[in-house]
Amino acid sequence: MAEQHGQSTEFFDEVTAPQASQQVERWRNDPSYRPPFRVVRWRVVDEQWEGRSAIDAIVVVEIDGVEDFCAAQGVGGVNALDLALRGVLIKHFPSLVGVQVMESYTHRGGEGTAAEVVSIKKFSDGRRRWSTMRKSQDLLGSAWMALVDGYEWVISINAQKKTQK
Repeated sequence: MAEQHGQSTEFFDEVTAPQASQQVERWRNDPSYRPPFRVVRWRVVDEQWEGRSAIDAIVVVEIDGVEDFCAAQGVGGVNALDLALRGVLIKHFPSLVGVQVMESYTHRGGEGTAAEVVSIKKFSDGRRRWSTMRKSQDLLGSAWMALVDGYEWVISINAQKKTQK
C-alpha cells in the first residue's frame, strides 16, 4: 500500500468508493500517467493566544518541474488547506476558478483519538459534480488526500477533454 506524507492511502472497494478517488487511483497506478501537480509539502498551524485564534495553512506543489506555494487562513484546518491548495493551483489551472467543495463529511470509526478517520468531499464546477473519499488515522491527512484527489481529478478530466478536441 502506498504512503503519502506518512498517511495511509488505502481506498475503499469499487462498490463504496466515490468515483473521482477510484479513477485518480487507477490513473496513478498507470506508469504512463503524469499527474498535473505533485504535492511537495503542506502544513497547518493552529494558534491560540489572548482569546483569539488563527488557523493557517501552507501548501507547496510542483507543476511542470517548478515549485510554487500559497498560504491561507481558514476557519479550520481543512478550510485553510483547501484555500491554500486552490490558491496555488488556480494560478496554473485557471479552469479551477469555479470549482468548490460543496459538502464535506468526516467520520471517525473505532475507539480513541487514533481511530481511523474517513473524509468525504463533494465537489462541483457548476456543471458537474464529483466526490472523493479517503481514510487515515489523521483527520487532516484524510481530508487533505480527499482534497488532492478532487482537484487532480478535475484538472486531469479537463486536460483530457482538451486533447480530444
